[in-house]
Amino acid sequence: MIELRGKLLNGYGKIVGSGVRLEDGVVAEVFPVEEGVEGWVTPGFIDVHCHGGGGASFPDDPSAEGVDKAVEAHRSFGTTALIASTVSLIDTLTPIKGLAQACEEGKLVGIHLEGPYISPAKCGAQNPAAIRMPDLDELRGWLEAGKGWIKTMTIAPEVDNAIEAAQLLLDYGAVPSWGHTSADEEQTRAVIEATSAYAAKIGFAKPPQMATHLFNAMPPLGHRAPGPVRELMAAARRGEAVVELVADTVHVHPDLVADVVTFIQRENPLGVVFVTDAMEGAGMPDGKYVLGGQDVDIVDGVARLSRNGAIAGGTARVAEEVQRMVRGGYLDMEAAVRCGVGAPAHAVGLTQADPGVTLEWKVGEPANAVVFTEDLEVTTIVREGVAR
Repeated sequence: MIELRGKLLNGYGKIVGSGVRLEDGVVAEVFPVEEGVEGWVTPGFIDVHCHGGGGASFPDDPSAEGVDKAVEAHRSFGTTALIASTVSLIDTLTPIKGLAQACEEGKLVGIHLEGPYISPAKCGAQNPAAIRMPDLDELRGWLEAGKGWIKTMTIAPEVDNAIEAAQLLLDYGAVPSWGHTSADEEQTRAVIEATSAYAAKIGFAKPPQMATHLFNAMPPLGHRAPGPVRELMAAARRGEAVVELVADTVHVHPDLVADVVTFIQRENPLGVVFVTDAMEGAGMPDGKYVLGGQDVDIVDGVARLSRNGAIAGGTARVAEEVQRMVRGGYLDMEAAVRCGVGAPAHAVGLTQADPGVTLEWKVGEPANAVVFTEDLEVTTIVREGVAR
């Protein structure tokens, strides 16, 4: 028997109790809301954009051992459900096969393809030699090899056949995630409208599109040329998209993160997702690492490509992003938890039945939980009823 005490939030950021009692790994009792309770109990966090951690990289080493090492780095700090991200690669098929196997074994809940159909001018830490225009036959082969586990794919709105690629993704139950782009507002608006219309036509049940790490690797928001940022935010506010934010306070200024969350959540509470964009250095000390075959240096916790200094993914876990945003006074815990649990589940169609996912505290069902002190130190993590 385990008791987890604190202000109990569900995955949608609502206080629903003062803790839970677990017996044999499942919820046995939800304690009623009480005044004066210190600390927090949240569901386990969900990361839908993660390249690795713990010294292992999903695109570089999709072996069982590599996956286990990366998953553990995130699970040990409260991420109980994880989608593995690739990068732009010459050979995308090999990591898809390895990661799909990990999904089937319950280690991961999906795959995110970040590229290679992106803008060469906004490749960020992606390998320029691997970037190419969409090939629908190639993409169909990847989707088949993914066995239904490919949940999202980053595509630039302006590339050839972007809309056709988006429609193919939707046909397979995946969604396009617009990013790594040089598109203007008109190009971005066109793909959003076309994708939304096609999703409605086929009765697609999830949000029909996402935005890959909003602001990063795309033109800045300008007062005469608002570019893709304004269109993606507006679509998320309408419920036609979900936008990612790397809320580590490095990729995007925390004031701006808070502004976007407040603006979108006012109309669409599940329209913003915190992602880590983590690479193999997450949870590791400063040093030399690799991302998609490219050398990366981590200095003072910030990962940058050795060759040009471009930011090369993140080094935080989702719970650390929540700590930074809430401790800094930028967001309240309720809003941050929506971004770290309910919104990612909503974006990619995860439910209470998926391993590592708790959205509501239901008696008789396995628990996935993170326990924080009042000052947001993590004290306990529970995944599928097993505490650590």
